[in-house]
Amino acid sequence: MNHSRLIQRYEQHVADKLIDFDTEQWAALQNLQTLLDELHTYGEKLARVKRWQWKSSLVTTWQGLYLFGDVGRGKSMLMTWFYEACELPKKRRVHFHVFMQEVHSFIHQHPNQNALPFLAKHVRETAQLLCFDEFFINDIADAMLLSGLFDALFKQGVIIVITSNCHPDKLYPNGLQRASLLPFIDLLHAKVAIIQLNGEQDYRLTKSFDVASRYFFPLNAQTEIAISQCNADVVFSFAKLCGEPKGARDYLTLAAQINTLVLTHIPQLTAEKQNEARRFITLIDVLYDYKVTLICSAEVAIDDLYLNGKTKADFERTRSRLIEMQSTHYPQHI
Repeated sequence: MNHSRLIQRYEQHVADKLIDFDTEQWAALQNLQTLLDELHTYGEKLARVKRWQWKSSLVTTWQGLYLFGDVGRGKSMLMTWFYEACELPKKRRVHFHVFMQEVHSFIHQHPNQNALPFLAKHVRETAQLLCFDEFFINDIADAMLLSGLFDALFKQGVIIVITSNCHPDKLYPNGLQRASLLPFIDLLHAKVAIIQLNGEQDYRLTKSFDVASRYFFPLNAQTEIAISQCNADVVFSFAKLCGEPKGARDYLTLAAQINTLVLTHIPQLTAEKQNEARRFITLIDVLYDYKVTLICSAEVAIDDLYLNGKTKADFERTRSRLIEMQSTHYPQHI
């Protein structure tokens, strides 16, 4: 078995000039490689192991990794390589919103049982490794469940790898009843290695772009004409998708059924539109994960969509993804 697949893959991509060498990516990769080696070496013992000994000096006990950093720094690329290289027979990479919908559904179906330990056992039967990309929390119902849920998963010996834009201590800032999330944050500190990836370059912004944009602004007659000529599976106004009380479940249902979406009349998201901004962030995350082609008409340019407010940090991810979704390397269905 080749125990250096991640490192060799990175070195080959650098040699082939597919990526530039990045010291922070390289350091993060060492931790992912160590985890991969441990998983392969001790894979047969996973069902019995409750506490693992980390072989570097970073931490002494662990059950996974939490890789965080600014948008476009290569977290998802490294996660993809790690997941593809992992040879465990039972592994799962899942959108966090999808996973939490499954959790809520399971609890609803088992109201008279201690549902979270029961659920964790069920998860462990199908996944020794769980991977969550772009982890973030914007739902109070999720926030209140996470401590008990992850504690149960760790007790079952599930290994969890997470990428996120922010340090665990900064999850769900200013959220309702945020105190209920603090035990979960403490659990992450105790159980996983927390690794920062914060290079200077947002690599999503270095991709080549199509000649014809799919983001039209400002809102005028020319924009209306341009967007009316675009073919799409469905057309929705911003007011319909983000102005009404919708959530991740609605967007997941939509994204699973379409390849292209026209979203019209996106306003500038001022401080008075925080609820709309949060829904828009979730919508773009879901569309991005499902590789849906997005065509927009908006009041202002992408860089001016969101200037100030409580969700500005999360919106940096949205901004980066909106730009990437217009690039030539992003899957197109038109």
